[in-house]
Amino acid sequence: MVDHYGFRRFCNNMQPLFKVVSRNTIKKDIFKIYDVEKEKTMKLLNKNRSRIAITSDLWTTNNQNKGYMMITTHFIYNN
Repeated sequence: MVDHYGFRRFCNNMQPLFKVVSRNTIKKDIFKIYDVEKEKTMKLLNKNRSRIAITSDLWTTNNQNKGYMMITTHFIYNN
């Protein structure tokens, strides 16, 4: 959507100073955030001396025919 001419024109009309970034820039930013958060999570879990419970759930939507997976993790902080 961000690469579509109409969307860029719309944004330019709403606020000419706003620069719309490409989908590739957004994708790179999302992966950077993911990497940082993954590293923080791994450090936290490595420090934790308690047990960790991981569960998963799978389901498919009725109207869109798309599959989803959810992962839930429970653990107790050291303090």
